[in-house]
Amino acid sequence: MSSASHRVPVSAGAAIRRVLGLTLIFTLPAPYALAEFATAGEPWREDLVQALPVPSAEQEAHWENTLAGVYELALRNDRTLAAAQATFRAGLEERRLGRAGLLPEITASFTYQDAFSEARGQFPVGGDILARNFTDTDRETTRWSVNLEQPLFNLPAWFRFRRGQELSEQARASFTVAQQDLMVRTTGAYFAVLRAMANLQASLAQEAALRGQLEQVEQRFEVGLVAITDVFEARAASDIATADRLGFEGDVEIALENLSVITGRSHSQLWQLSESFPVVDPTPEQMEAWVDFARRHNADIQLARFARQVAEQDSRAAASEHLPKANVTLSYTDTDSDLVRKDVIEDTRTPFVSDGTDRVVSLNVSVPVFAGGAISANRRRAAAQYDSEAERYEATIRQVTQNTRALHVSVRRNVARTRARSQAIVSSRSALEAAETGYEVGTRNIVDVLDAQRTLFSAIRDQSNSIIDFVLDVIDLKRQAGLLTPADLLELNRWLEEPPPATVPPRPRRSDGE
Repeated sequence: MSSASHRVPVSAGAAIRRVLGLTLIFTLPAPYALAEFATAGEPWREDLVQALPVPSAEQEAHWENTLAGVYELALRNDRTLAAAQATFRAGLEERRLGRAGLLPEITASFTYQDAFSEARGQFPVGGDILARNFTDTDRETTRWSVNLEQPLFNLPAWFRFRRGQELSEQARASFTVAQQDLMVRTTGAYFAVLRAMANLQASLAQEAALRGQLEQVEQRFEVGLVAITDVFEARAASDIATADRLGFEGDVEIALENLSVITGRSHSQLWQLSESFPVVDPTPEQMEAWVDFARRHNADIQLARFARQVAEQDSRAAASEHLPKANVTLSYTDTDSDLVRKDVIEDTRTPFVSDGTDRVVSLNVSVPVFAGGAISANRRRAAAQYDSEAERYEATIRQVTQNTRALHVSVRRNVARTRARSQAIVSSRSALEAAETGYEVGTRNIVDVLDAQRTLFSAIRDQSNSIIDFVLDVIDLKRQAGLLTPADLLELNRWLEEPPPATVPPRPRRSDGE
């Protein structure tokens, strides 16, 4: 099968919508359309979003072992993202909560009361006193009222409204950070498996080569061409290679388990990077272009800026608590009362009916005079919290700047290292062939051959690790610059190929609940 036929297409339109479903909150910054960043993310970003072919039935069966499939599972099953999404929904309500303090408050009440009382005893009438007085009273009262209260001047409420707006934007920025971190964590866990598998494959090849070398040395020893020390050297090298291979097998299992924490599924043989995957310098090549872009669009900086603005509004609200507050109140009350008094002695019933309405318009002004020092203490505390968030904001800018520069250097370094290690593989293979030839003619010893073999397979492992380091550093660089989107993972997915048959037994699959 050709390389093109091995590449994993995205799982058709429905799957793309599922992958992008939670990420619509992302909005690409305006400068993203500039020419210097239009191709940012090369080498794998052929275009921002491309039409992807429909996968075959065989490819669909292995979809969950591709980067795009793993990311799709992570969107559905990652608990950290689910918690961040719930926090985001809660944060959106802060805007409405803050606005409530500026809007009128209307309350309605209804009361129904039925009271019965008995009076027994003496009862004065004029100058006389009735010796016995038996009176029963039955009162039925209905009251309903409507009250409207509207703040007229309340600066703390206004700044709390502004605070609610900033809190909602902070929640949005926090969710953006969580989504970008999910992409970084997913890519990191996926390529950690590929790294472990690459190390394992190199270790298996080294073990097989050293085992073959051991067999040749033993045969030469049997016919008296080499000393027993050569056998011991070859056997020691073979045993060390076996021990290394067992360690790399354990690394593969651990990396797969770490990936399953994110996806909630078990994975076996993940698809691997194509050998044609290009490792080139980032575009644009100027470091300061990336730094300037990151300072404007990095999600962590935006989150820190919103946190500072929230603290600023808190500080203003606390400082305004010293000012007077004014509000107007409108109320309407309607009361109906029916009272029936029964004279038990005279056996008479006297009704009393009353209806009343109250209409009240009031202007209320309150001025805090002394609250035990709480208002001043809250003002000072809010001011100090603002200073703290302002310092965190500046620290975040510095950290993002440093991270962007370091990652830019790391990407370029990995490009150079990958090229150098490719050449090192060629040189190491030539050195091994020369050592084997010299050993055959007696000019080199077995130690030279074993060292040359170890150097070759070490160079192979180092090159694989350099390519994976390059991919992860580019993902991190785009994360720092605020450029990382799901399209980057989908485009990177194009450079994956189905691996050869598994060299380690695949793990049994399990359901989400296991």
